[in-house]
Order: sequence, then C-alpha cells, then structure tokens
Amino acid sequence: MSAFSDALDGLKTVLQANIPGLHVYQHPPDAINELPAVVAIVESVDPELAFAGNSIEADIRLVCLYASALSDEAFGLVYDAIDPTNTNTSIIKAIRTDSTLDGKVDSSRIVAIENIGRREINAGWYAGFDVVIRIIKTVA
Repeated sequence: MSAFSDALDGLKTVLQANIPGLHVYQHPPDAINELPAVVAIVESVDPELAFAGNSIEADIRLVCLYASALSDEAFGLVYDAIDPTNTNTSIIKAIRTDSTLDGKVDSSRIVAIENIGRREINAGWYAGFDVVIRIIKTVA
C-alpha cells in the first residue's frame, strides 16, 4: 500500500473515531447521500519536495460538507466543525488529537482552513469548508 493510501486510511480512522456519524471518503464519490461528509483529495505535489530523501511530504485537502445550505442550522454546524473546543464535532480537534493519523504518518498539521460557506456540488447546495493538512512520512 502506498504512503498516501496509508495516510488516507489513518485520516479516516481518526476522523470517524472522534466525530460520530461522520462519513469519510478517501476519493471523490459518485454521490454523497449522507451528511456530514468529508472527501479527502491528495493535492498535487512537487516531486522535489515530496520525495526528497527518505520522506514524503504532501498536502491533503479535506472537503467538508455539513448540511444543506438551505437549512437554518447549516452554518452553526459548520462553525462547530471548525471550532477546536467542540469535542464531538470539530474536524480541527480530531486532527490535532492524533497528529500521527493512527500511526500512519510521522506527523500532520493543519496548514489552512479555506472556502468557508456555500458551495454547489452536483446541482445541490451545501454548507461547508476545506481543511488542508500537511503530512510527513518517512519511508524505507
């Protein structure tokens, strides 16, 4: 299994262990039928930086969708998911709780929270945000 697959497995384990009911997809699915949901996408990487020596460094974008953008509570759910003090809902707290992503990487850290707001996906409007995390993994 590749280092990226390992990292995505660890990320899924950490998020689902810390946020009850969260659906985590390790690649873009054909459809998202249940919320909240997170879609993990490995960002494009610079080979000189990503594969230098015996370690891999890469960014993973988490597209986080929390509710229909038309619902009254949509943005409250989004803000709760960003707030690192919310124990059972915060993506930020879950990642910070286990920066090794269940032992699958040497370290990870959040480098950005972006695109907070409404977005259209497959003709549906969702409230959500993106989290970009950087992983570092030593390989043999």
